[in-house]
Amino acid sequence: MRLGLDISGHHAAAIVADANGASVCALRAPLPREGGTPAIWTAAMETAREALRRANVQPAQVESVALAFDAIIQSGVVLKGRNTDGWHGFDLARGLSEHLGIADARAENRVVCEARGEARYGALRTNETWLYVHAGAGLGAATGEGETLWRGAFLDIGGICIDRDGGLGLGGRRGTLDAYCSGDGFRSRAASYGITQKTAREVWESAPQNFAARSLCEDFVKRLAQGIGSACSLLSPQKIVVGGALAQELGEVLLAPLRGALGEFCATPLPPIIAANLGDDAAVLGAVVLAGSTP
Repeated sequence: MRLGLDISGHHAAAIVADANGASVCALRAPLPREGGTPAIWTAAMETAREALRRANVQPAQVESVALAFDAIIQSGVVLKGRNTDGWHGFDLARGLSEHLGIADARAENRVVCEARGEARYGALRTNETWLYVHAGAGLGAATGEGETLWRGAFLDIGGICIDRDGGLGLGGRRGTLDAYCSGDGFRSRAASYGITQKTAREVWESAPQNFAARSLCEDFVKRLAQGIGSACSLLSPQKIVVGGALAQELGEVLLAPLRGALGEFCATPLPPIIAANLGDDAAVLGAVVLAGSTP
């Protein structure tokens, strides 16, 4: 048996799967808004234990557990970076093993796990080289070929500087792509345009009648195309898949103009650009794939 886990912004998800990767039990539960890292970790581990109970599986029957987590991770340990307050230096792999009683425990960046999930079960089922772009609260990407992720698969495209005197990004650096094209960056810029209390899709749908919204959305597409085009020029992927909460919310409303804009910034032949299709389940399914992979 395998156990895949995902800790996202507001939920923990767990999937108990058999040796072939088929789901036996899946569970998603909200995470506490207070109590910091200890409360979040405790709630996530309880979600994992509850999934095992519902599947009638003992920890000793689980060969491997893997966790998808939104941070740069090295050898199972959270490295310093954006959104790692309270987690920096946390040994996720060791914590999984100690709290769940499963010897083989692994942890990997959430975007990379999303790509693993899409490569096995979703839009990246292909033998071609690919670029997976996560457009959510933050920006990230991963790259590989078929189900094989390339060494150093995670690409921090949100950290690409596209305007050295521009807005502040999530890491406190000026002019980075995530200052303009992350979900948080989009909402912040919308507020600066006087657009508040609207979802991203509502902003986009108001663009034909609202000059400020139109200007904001056009700038968003152009800058995102610039960042993705830089990655394409280096990697020459044969396929691009875009996922993440913001991309899910906007769908073709975002992808259609992005296809048109990317040609201006991509030095290589423009590959197909399609939407991811696993939604919120991509990361936890990728964790299941990781749990079943060779260490």
